[in-house]
Amino acid sequence: MLFNVLNLNIFSYYKFNYKYYQMFLIICLYFQVTYTQYIATQIRNDKQIQQYKLHTINENIVRNGQSIKLNKILILEIRFENDSQVDIQIYDEDRKHFRIPQHPPFNYKDVENPLPLEHYNYSVNITNDPVKIQIYRDERAIFTISELAFSENYIEFTHYPQNQEMWGLGERNQIGFRFKQGIYTLYARDEPNIIEDGERPGKNVYSSHPVLLSKEDNNKFNIMFYKSSSPMDIIYQEEKMKFITVGGIIHLKLFLGDQSPRNVIKQYHNYLGGWLLPPFWSFGFHQSRWGYNEGRELIEVVQQYQTQKIPIDTIWSDIDYMHDRQIFSVDSDRFTKQDYEILKGLGVRYIPIVDVAVGVKYGELDEGYKKGIEYDVFVYSPESGYRFQGSVWPGQSYFPDFFHPNISKFWNEMHRHLYDQVEFDGLWVDMNEPANFCDGECNLDRNLHDHQQRFDKMNENINFAYIPGAISLSDKTLPPHLLHYGNYLHKDVHNLYGIMDSYYTYQALKELGKIQPLQIARSTFPGSGKYAQHWTGDNGASWDFLYLSLGQIFSFQIYGIPMVGADVCGFMGDTNIKLCQRWIQLGIFYPFFRNHNNDLSRSQEFYNIDHKVIQTAQKNIHFRYSLLKWFYSVFIREQNHGTIINPLFFVFPEDNLTYRDFVMDTQFIIGNELMGAPILEESITRKAYFPESEWYDLTTGLDYKGQQDHVLFCSYTDLTPVFIRSGFLILQNTKEIINNVKSLDNHYRLVAAVSNLVATGVFADLDDFENEEKAMKAQLIDFKLEILQDVVILNLSQCQSEIIIDEILIYGQECIFKNCISGFQKQNSIFIGPFNFGKDNLKLVLK
Repeated sequence: MLFNVLNLNIFSYYKFNYKYYQMFLIICLYFQVTYTQYIATQIRNDKQIQQYKLHTINENIVRNGQSIKLNKILILEIRFENDSQVDIQIYDEDRKHFRIPQHPPFNYKDVENPLPLEHYNYSVNITNDPVKIQIYRDERAIFTISELAFSENYIEFTHYPQNQEMWGLGERNQIGFRFKQGIYTLYARDEPNIIEDGERPGKNVYSSHPVLLSKEDNNKFNIMFYKSSSPMDIIYQEEKMKFITVGGIIHLKLFLGDQSPRNVIKQYHNYLGGWLLPPFWSFGFHQSRWGYNEGRELIEVVQQYQTQKIPIDTIWSDIDYMHDRQIFSVDSDRFTKQDYEILKGLGVRYIPIVDVAVGVKYGELDEGYKKGIEYDVFVYSPESGYRFQGSVWPGQSYFPDFFHPNISKFWNEMHRHLYDQVEFDGLWVDMNEPANFCDGECNLDRNLHDHQQRFDKMNENINFAYIPGAISLSDKTLPPHLLHYGNYLHKDVHNLYGIMDSYYTYQALKELGKIQPLQIARSTFPGSGKYAQHWTGDNGASWDFLYLSLGQIFSFQIYGIPMVGADVCGFMGDTNIKLCQRWIQLGIFYPFFRNHNNDLSRSQEFYNIDHKVIQTAQKNIHFRYSLLKWFYSVFIREQNHGTIINPLFFVFPEDNLTYRDFVMDTQFIIGNELMGAPILEESITRKAYFPESEWYDLTTGLDYKGQQDHVLFCSYTDLTPVFIRSGFLILQNTKEIINNVKSLDNHYRLVAAVSNLVATGVFADLDDFENEEKAMKAQLIDFKLEILQDVVILNLSQCQSEIIIDEILIYGQECIFKNCISGFQKQNSIFIGPFNFGKDNLKLVLK
């Protein structure tokens, strides 16, 4: 009776006091009977596949005062897919619950018919009264499914982590990389300028990645992928983690790695199908703003950057370029063909925004509307049976159904229609959660009921006993009971809308002849990295958003979308001089580096803020460009699987000092070679940790001892503090005047930090990094520099391209050679070139 009484007022009550509501929720979940007494009976016992039938005598459970009818019989299936990968499924006996489809883009590498092995790196233990499923490794339970409840619209289970060393379960704008105690929601949502606090209501944003990286007590790492697209809550309190969904099944993939987190992440990426190598030009600097209302403004912005000697490669358009905000249209009066030709002549590329909702106000005068009606690809209202009426930037809008069999034809034709108006180089894919300005359907306009009513699309509301995030599931999107083609409920496929959009956009770009399609997408799901890249959405111009952005970059390395970045200097609100300077110093190391803000904020092109910001931008962006070819080589080295920008413990997992929050949240390593320690607060000094190795300031050669903290100084106009690790070498372009990536030639500075008189590195064997066909097939040159008594020898494993090294800097070696000069520090040696390398010249000997 208590829960019934409380439930009557809960939604009005929590509006006044979120903390009390959170306490109430936890009481409801843990004080009442929270799970059922399922008992397991084995029905199959092969070495590689085990099945159990789960029975319960319970008819119902109560959640938030509502009675939930349980599935009384379930099937538990455990598949030993290989020696380090196990698949666990709990599903309804008649298999009516939603499952993620198996067709692209969801063609993950599940092992359909696993072969029995003599040995597995794990074991599975099933106990009863009630049922508990545990995965063991090294005689310790590393993952648990217990306290189970299972029904059509409510599923929960509890996991007991070994410790607090966990990362992932996003997307969330959380300050700090580590997964912390709290209540978190995974449900794609358009919610700008919001920071996660682990409290109700949910602070969920654009993507859903139910992926958890964990460090075990044995110092090995594993990844759990909850293969579910359902709206989800994770309640992490009192050393236990409860997962709650509102549909589907329980389908868990567990990947068991070794002591390197990067290795188990590669296992996960391999399962997803890897990630797409972006085109080289996309690593240049991008400038955008909501409010560039004419093509000539785009031209002026590019010219201003070039006048200020700040490299720029791509100019972007927000919805301003469209005709009355209708997608797939261009206002050719304000954005003329000549404007785009001038931009090409300035050496920059162009990326426009494309949303998903099609405005209806122009009827068949609008190509998107006309073709969408012809192919019948728009979703229908579950209330009226007519086309669903939402509202987005063009006003009343229809939403495409990405499960419809005609969607590929429609999407390809519409992107061709846009391309015929403006030959874009890539796309900015926005509002694809999908975002809607109404709570579900807007007020019906009966004038739009000019087509056949679809009674098969009408559906009753779903009475949820539990709502993840404690916010209506139709808020700012489509209603959960809307039916997509195939009778998929929107609640089950909402989190898939973004990846479906990206998949068909990728196909459309391929149809247009793009070899390495670039689309920066807002809403993503596991597997999106095969088709799209990501930016972290509508952040705020604040120090908090600057600080947390590095953790976001790290998270998407786990999720399999390494080409990621945050809007530099902030999207919402007015930035300030110091904040923007510090953001530039960090942003030059984002894989995706873009300045973008909204139309209500002051313009924040770097040249528009202050001369000090211009200084910071000139120095740091030029530095980024000098490293771009090496940076791209690191992407090629990973072969579409693995991480690029790493927290220190990814590279030094055995070093407990790298797990301190200030180290984990504010320092990074690109590949294995370069460590950055940016200042992410209003200060000119910071403490930074240097792991085991010798480290050298990349520009001065000043050495730093490893396994200790150092205090670093960095003014607001300086280069970001960045250090090369001993035992490694990199190549840095020496071009002094850089407008864009086309300015980069084949002249380099080789910087080597020797360890035991040796340094190694890699570089892509490409004579033209912008040749996308060659980039997709690029081989790597292995460089090895070694010092043998009185000579320095540099060997290249191959070199089909021509490389000219203008100078060689060796850190950690005093200048004792006849042909060298001393550097800034005593333990520096410099050899002045040029030294030419090619297919007939792979070795250099310096005496």
